[in-house]
This record gives sequence, structure tokens and C-alpha cells, in this order.
Amino acid sequence: MKKFAILIAAIALVAFTVPAMAVDWNFYGNARMATYYTSNNKSQTADTNVDGLLWDLQSNSRIGAKIKADNINGQFEFAVASNDGGGDVRTRRLYGVWDFGAGKLKVGKDYTPVSQFISGQVFDGDLGLLGVGTVYGNREAQLALSFGAFNIALVNPHTTGTLYDENGNRKGGGTVKEIVPKLEASWGMGFDTWNFGLQGGMQYYSIKKKPGSNGNEDIDVTSYTLGANVGFNFGPAYVKASGSVAQNPGNAGWNIPGFHNQGGWAGWNGKGDSTDDTVTTMGALVGGIKVSDMLSFETGFGYRNDTPDDAKCSTSYSVYGQSVIVLAPGVYLIPEAGYFANGKDMSGKKLGNQFYAGAKWQINF
Repeated sequence: MKKFAILIAAIALVAFTVPAMAVDWNFYGNARMATYYTSNNKSQTADTNVDGLLWDLQSNSRIGAKIKADNINGQFEFAVASNDGGGDVRTRRLYGVWDFGAGKLKVGKDYTPVSQFISGQVFDGDLGLLGVGTVYGNREAQLALSFGAFNIALVNPHTTGTLYDENGNRKGGGTVKEIVPKLEASWGMGFDTWNFGLQGGMQYYSIKKKPGSNGNEDIDVTSYTLGANVGFNFGPAYVKASGSVAQNPGNAGWNIPGFHNQGGWAGWNGKGDSTDDTVTTMGALVGGIKVSDMLSFETGFGYRNDTPDDAKCSTSYSVYGQSVIVLAPGVYLIPEAGYFANGKDMSGKKLGNQFYAGAKWQINF
């Protein structure tokens, strides 16, 4: 935390000692507390692996700033994660954008185009059904161009040189050969009563086999994802839906690391030069209503199916219900209850299920 405070002080010093640059700095932050009781059946999470209390600072609590200077703007954002009652700082976002008239160029780390943000689910660090119904591309280093509603990005590849068979046994692998960056694109528009979005991405890399492995050719690992989402407003009520299909999304980093979704990986039986691919399909449906400026309700359901070429299928889903209570401007209490059925691992072993009930507390500053 001491280093973090020094960094913020240095940034503020630059901002206030170079007024000739005409730079507009807007700092922001929020603190988020997770307060739940959980009941687990043969499941493990990053937060707790037993029944009982979850009472902690959420790892997506943050502090940052948005900066604007003529045709240049940028943003930085740091997460302050709980660590034995203290704080641990990491970079969430850090990028700059140049508006060159016909379009915009983004350089740095930010959300990637394939992400589908339609759910307000707050449990598990504001999961939002990501990876259990909706696609998530994570926050990655990228070069991105946008032309109106169209976005395209060359993204840092997400790769692994370790391969497993249908029973989850390590079958070797080797050195990763990254040839091209991951490619992602999106296009979407919003209207008075409805909106839509289309997303797609592709990644390719190869694994150079270790000496003594079967075959002489490198192992090719190919991933892709195609998705769409749509939303409709009916006065104070709304409905949102999404769907997607992907091949080997785990290898491309289109998964949230955690117990809710451990599938979506390419397999290898130790023979030949091609992988046994996994096809992942997902869908989500979310609905809600705003009763007043101080109270709203939302419920959602997410579904995921992983179908490997060489292993057993795994089906997982999540359902939740919540209310959003605005205690004061920028002060939120969000009670929520939900359930996860976590499917199976690569060997077909059930990952159990989890019920939770409690609330997220959040103050924006």
C-alpha cells in the first residue's frame, strides 16, 4: 500500500504542476464488501471451500482516473484486493486512446471486444454469469481500432504448452510457439427500446513437441468464439439475452478462472499431431424492473455445456435473484441469493454445487 500511495502522489504532482497541458483528470474509486453465507456440496471456490461465512473486501474494489487532453484520452485503474485483512494492489486497466477523426486507436490493457456484459449478478466478485452463460474476454494488453460501433483488437495471446487426456492426466506438450496475436471483434448498436451486440474471436498457436514425443509435427491449437446478445426495454422493465458457441475457449482465455467453469480445453491423447477439441455452448437470460430511483429487482439464469471430442460432456448452470437498494447517492446495498451447479471436470468427476445468500455493499467515491 505504501508504494501505491507514492504512485498516486506522483501522478497528482504531475497533474498539478503542468497546467499548460490542459489535461482534465477525473479520479474515482469504490469499495466493495462481500457478506454471504454459503453452502457447498463437494465444490471448492477461491473464497471458501466449506459451508459458512464469506465476509471480505472484494478483489474488484478499485481506484483510478480518466484523463482527457484534446484528441487524446486514457484511463488507469488499480484493484485493491483483500489479503489477510490488508490490501494487495494490481493493475486492472491502463490504456490510452487517440481519436484520429475517422476512428480511434487504443493502446494498452482493457476489456476485449468479445465480452458480453448483460448480467448484474454480484456474488463471486460480481461474476455477472461470466463463463456460466456469457462470454468474457478478460482485460488484456491489446492494439485496438474502433470505427463507430465496430471494434477490432489484436490481443495478447493466452496460451499453455501443457496438454491433458480425457481423464485429466498430463500427456506432455512442449514449448509454445506464438505466431499471431489473438483476434477479436465486435459490433453493436443501441436504440430507444432495444439494443444488440455481435462478438467474435479467434486464436491460433502451436506446441513444439518435446524430444521423444509421438510424431514429428508441432501440435496445432485453434480456438474461436461467436456470440450475440440483445436487450429490450419495456418502460421500467427490461429483458436481456445472450448466446455463444466456442471451440477450446479455455486455451484462449475466454474463461473466468475458478470452480464454476473448468471445461473448454483442447485435449490430447499423446498420439498424433492434432488436438481433441471441445465445443462450448452458452446462453443466458436476465430480466428486471426498476421500481424507483432507490429500488430495483433482477433475476437471471445462465447455462453452459462443454462437449469434448474425447471426454464426457459437462453441463453447468447458475440462477440468482437480487434487489438493488440505493441507500444514498453512490451507496448501494444489493441482497442476492443464488445457486450454482458446477458440472464435471475432464475425467467426468462431479464438481458439486453451491447455494449462497447474502449481500454486496458498495460505496463509490
